[in-house]
Amino acid sequence: MLIDSNVHLGPWPFNLVPAFTARALAARLRENGIGRAIVAPTAAILAPDPGPANRALFAAVASVPALLPLPVVNPALRNWSEQLEAAASSPLRAAKLYPNYHNYRLESPRLDAFFAAALSGRVRLVVSARVEDDRHRYFGLKVTMVPAKSVGAFLGRHPRLHPLILGLGLPDIRAIAPGHANFSTDTSFIEWRNALADLVREIPARRILFGSHTPFFVTQSGVAQLAASRLTAAAAAAIGGGNAARFFEL
Repeated sequence: MLIDSNVHLGPWPFNLVPAFTARALAARLRENGIGRAIVAPTAAILAPDPGPANRALFAAVASVPALLPLPVVNPALRNWSEQLEAAASSPLRAAKLYPNYHNYRLESPRLDAFFAAALSGRVRLVVSARVEDDRHRYFGLKVTMVPAKSVGAFLGRHPRLHPLILGLGLPDIRAIAPGHANFSTDTSFIEWRNALADLVREIPARRILFGSHTPFFVTQSGVAQLAASRLTAAAAAAIGGGNAARFFEL
């Protein structure tokens, strides 16, 4: 069974993303061979404070063990230390960041204290580089992906961190990987034919985690891509679940 590192729960106001209940989401994933999923609250992406959305997520998945809640933290807010403390006490001991939606730059010096606290508190960091395919984004929503240059500057500024960066495309990884080995990524935006085989030429398979990006993307698509990839059995198994189990200590 697969472990999915990139799933959201909740509606999205800008397109027809299915508004699954927690049980329905788990069923959809299970139908596609996904046994466990790291799930973030969609509502936290646009919320002024992610706290209420995080609490709603934890309540929603409490009786659905296949869904592992990943709280969102906004380090640009004054109460970031309280948010980080809550994330540190969560089962995954992890926090998800949305720099482009929460209006901060990862490499900004004003976030140094936050990242130092995350490192010392051993909080795993998951960074969303983008939520939507830019070609499908609602015209009135002027949010673009976190640039590869910004991701690289962030990794260079904090070399002791090893975040999971979600939503990178193969060109982004080709721009970042030569100078930075302190990150992992997911498969959600690695889109074209045989792209996973190309991806493992850029970074080791041990740093790649399966991500379907359900419900923004069609779950079956990501699963089929991995199944059809020209990877060794060992690499496919690591990407399909082994790497996520190691990263999140599942």
